[in-house]
Amino acid sequence: MKCPPHYCFFSLGSWEINASLTRLRHLGTEFLRRGLRVTYLVDDLPFNRQGLALSPEATVEFVSPAQGLGQFAARRAILRRIQADYVHVLDPSAKSWLTLRSLPEQKLVVDWDEWLAQKPLGWSRNLREAFLERWHRRRASLLVVASHYMQDQFTARYGVSPLYLPYATYEDVKPAAASPFTEPTAVYMGSLFAGYDHDLIFEAAVLLRKRGLTPRIEFVGFGPQLERWRQFVREQGLENVHLPGYLPADDMWARLRHAHVLLFPIRPTIGNLSRCPSKTYAYAQTRRPVITCRVGEVPHTLGDKAQYIDPTPQAFADALAGAMTRSQPDVDYGIERHNWAARADTLLAALQSLNQNPSDRTN
Repeated sequence: MKCPPHYCFFSLGSWEINASLTRLRHLGTEFLRRGLRVTYLVDDLPFNRQGLALSPEATVEFVSPAQGLGQFAARRAILRRIQADYVHVLDPSAKSWLTLRSLPEQKLVVDWDEWLAQKPLGWSRNLREAFLERWHRRRASLLVVASHYMQDQFTARYGVSPLYLPYATYEDVKPAAASPFTEPTAVYMGSLFAGYDHDLIFEAAVLLRKRGLTPRIEFVGFGPQLERWRQFVREQGLENVHLPGYLPADDMWARLRHAHVLLFPIRPTIGNLSRCPSKTYAYAQTRRPVITCRVGEVPHTLGDKAQYIDPTPQAFADALAGAMTRSQPDVDYGIERHNWAARADTLLAALQSLNQNPSDRTN
């Protein structure tokens, strides 16, 4: 009996802090349901030993050592032993290059869910990232991108036709719990990292306070800027703005589901145009109204059902002032079509086409 095709997901670092790796988890689960053999190449780290939450039908190969020069030989030894039909690399990196450059016969699927080479990282870092992108792009049997912007740019710049494969809905949506709010509350969910655009909401709250308006606003999430923004709230006297920090999944979903409106500020930077924000799908699954900006993948997910405004504090202040004074019924975004089963079928169809026409490469 012929073994089913063998697909290997190449990962780096801890799965605890890298939300992008959920993409690999979901695709692998769907591949297993379709009869494929699935292996995950995972760094041997404490969280990865205990908290991966992968399908029990998947094979997990732990890379040890996970750091230092020995890691590259360890990964190559595993890849030579398992002989996967394809190795799926999520975002080109120096570590994937140092591992795979010595395996010229290994077929690769290279997947961009952000475009690191186009971010302003300094001339030396950008030079390195451009080299890594070019090597992975030329080496891959199949190129995959998570945004229409990257798909268009790859075609215009490099003359290639990458597969468009955005993110999809969360599988572990919690049942609706009782509302945690005693008054209408606008909710922002997201990690508080530099470079994200949550500052627009804080500045909008300051503008509203100057007008004598203090709608309740809650930020669900944590990150390195959490204490900075807590200090900002104290200094500005924004008693209506709350930053509880990390919340368990049940509490997070309750806040999203019972939000008066959901907020998603996003500027039209190259980074934002390139990425596919997973929070857009979470927002849509709650069926609550969303105030956001017509940038990147957001309108492809929410369609014409969201309220689109300019990415400025003034625009968010005006939109909040209006939204908080009127009823906000649920919204059907038609999100069911954005599911991981459909994404897996799209990827498998591209691989099957590639196998039937070996010369028809995306690069």
